[in-house]
Amino acid sequence: MSDGAALTYRPATPADARFVALVMMEAVGYDLMERGEMPGDDLTATCLSTETLYSYRNATIFELNGKPVGGLIAYDGNGYHEVKVRTFAPIRDRLSFDPMAMDDETREGEYYLDSAAVLPRFRGQGIGRYIIEYGVKQARERGLLPILACDPGNTGAYRLYTSLGFVEDGHLHIFGEDYLRMTCPVK
Repeated sequence: MSDGAALTYRPATPADARFVALVMMEAVGYDLMERGEMPGDDLTATCLSTETLYSYRNATIFELNGKPVGGLIAYDGNGYHEVKVRTFAPIRDRLSFDPMAMDDETREGEYYLDSAAVLPRFRGQGIGRYIIEYGVKQARERGLLPILACDPGNTGAYRLYTSLGFVEDGHLHIFGEDYLRMTCPVK
């Protein structure tokens, strides 16, 4: 962003489904962005569906000069468990963890910042901060508590979240790993 380009955002469309899948995969630790890879058709189909957690309908695309540089998948926690089952049931046998044994990541009254990612060449420019601030704003406009899961080994993300007012609020066992559950109480 140092070259004066304006960061803009827009709701994702079906045409963004593959990028939304990329954001989701990057957020859970698959470094596809670093390797210049894109997710497969099965994950893209999950993001094309309007009935999954990772639907393009739950995503916002952040752009510089009209090109996607980052994304956020976020949603109301109401009805989470049922949507989780719909999301993972079709691909359960291809996963290295049991998605039905995962903790429910969010619940009613919360707005879950599920997945956020920035393309590697645009990191360190404040875009990740902007994306999380945007998610917090969306939660507050809906009257919901902003929450997210943080990998305890990701000290950079942890510093970012705490600088924005997030505090530890328990633990979550998701995707076969332990994460910190963090909430952002109203300021």
